Amino acid sequence: MPRMSQVGEKRGVEYLDAIRKLNGGVKDDDPKITVGFGYYFFLIVVIVLNLAIVKTAISQEVYAQTGFEEFSVGNLPKDWEVIGGDFEVSGDTVKTDKKALAILGGGDGDGLGVPIETENPIISVEFWVYIEGGGRSFNLKVATADGIGENTGCTYINWDAGIVRLYDGAAWQLIGDFETDTWKYVRVIADVGKSEFDFYVGDDRNDALGTKPEKGLPFRNAALGPVAKWVAFYTWGITAPGYVDDLLIYEGADPLDLAVDPNGKLTTLWGHVKQGL
Repeated sequence: MPRMSQVGEKRGVEYLDAIRKLNGGVKDDDPKITVGFGYYFFLIVVIVLNLAIVKTAISQEVYAQTGFEEFSVGNLPKDWEVIGGDFEVSGDTVKTDKKALAILGGGDGDGLGVPIETENPIISVEFWVYIEGGGRSFNLKVATADGIGENTGCTYINWDAGIVRLYDGAAWQLIGDFETDTWKYVRVIADVGKSEFDFYVGDDRNDALGTKPEKGLPFRNAALGPVAKWVAFYTWGITAPGYVDDLLIYEGADPLDLAVDPNGKLTTLWGHVKQGL
């Protein structure tokens, strides 16, 4: 049985022979051997690093990513769960491109949401939001119940007359001031295992990601299960319309790598990698 050193020597010779062929059959003492080996070694390193970057970029599962451009104006987003309400895809108040989701009104308990199937207890939700001033607007729920109508075991975030607040199951708590009649970027990280969430807001995505968040905010009562099942927009006592654009829902607390496409919409890094393949 050959020693490991002999195996290594044999493979080294094989590598040198391969490099000689690639460089036109140069001799052992030719400097092209060193240059050629360095070039191909560098090329291999670059390929491995790029594969590692792609693997990282696609390792976070994305549950929803939409600027609502794929839906018809005046209609509801296809395949979303909807209960009552005055909801539609609109071209009137828009942040990027030509369409956004309008939450114009609804009865108590109305809403629409995106179903989620995950094993990860941490969910991130990002979107542009525009709240018309002067009254109570919609709620955001990252929910652990089986249906979007259940109000317990979820983030219960509400925009109301220049503030954003939460309901913890017993009382309203102020999250902070919230500017109305303008577009703001929001990021929510919901940790179902802790029944807590973090809240970020900024003038754009970079601003929101870089700002100091409100951390460890409570759910409306403890989560009903180990993972989230819905992200829903919900109405209760609504008097002020709100609008949502560039909705992004994904697993984990790390912000997803995004780029901006020619239309101004945010796209995942993986989308750009696929275009280049």
